[in-house]
Amino acid sequence: MTVLVRVAADWTLQIAPDEPGESYTMPELGSRVDIVPVPDEVPFVRHVGERLVRVIERFDAEAYDECIEAEFVFDTGSVVAWSFEGDLHLADR
Repeated sequence: MTVLVRVAADWTLQIAPDEPGESYTMPELGSRVDIVPVPDEVPFVRHVGERLVRVIERFDAEAYDECIEAEFVFDTGSVVAWSFEGDLHLADR
């Protein structure tokens, strides 16, 4: 299964089962989103094909329904994803 991890327009972290889509334009914002192969340095790459043991979501202290961080735990390690100022950040833990 493929899981999509992204930052929404409201800067919350969104996690959902999904397949990669196609590149697209957003003329109303004057921008384009390009779907490209993931570079080897992205922390998730080393866990492709491994069992995902659990996902631990962390929510905003003031807006309890807004996910701002998630830890993806695999058999050989974990990856933390978080939203900061509208950008998606990833790191090994």
